[in-house]
Amino acid sequence: MKTKDRAQKNLLEVRSILSTIDEKLSSINDKTSFVEKLDYNELGDFSRILTLCEIILSKHENKKAVYQNMKRFVDILDSTVCSIEHMDNEIDELGVSADFSIKKIKEFESLLMNQSKHTSFSDTGV
Repeated sequence: MKTKDRAQKNLLEVRSILSTIDEKLSSINDKTSFVEKLDYNELGDFSRILTLCEIILSKHENKKAVYQNMKRFVDILDSTVCSIEHMDNEIDELGVSADFSIKKIKEFESLLMNQSKHTSFSDTGV
């Protein structure tokens, strides 16, 4: 947040100086700050430099917005991955539990079949 505030402050300062220079260029008799010591050519050069500075700072500000949006998107993806991993673990646990239950049912079925065979053999007298 501090970097964003600093960049915003720098951009506003550059725009303010650029505005002062533009005023100076349009009215040479204006007496504002250090700008009055510059001649017409120096003011023109300084104005071009500040214009480029403003463009660079504006692009930087746009990149920050893209970065922040991408960061939010990545955070959403990370959160989704964590949720999926959690559900995957729960599904694995349910699978193990189901396998255990199926094994118990088969054992019980086998036990009943064996008892049924023993009961059938004893009924036939074998």
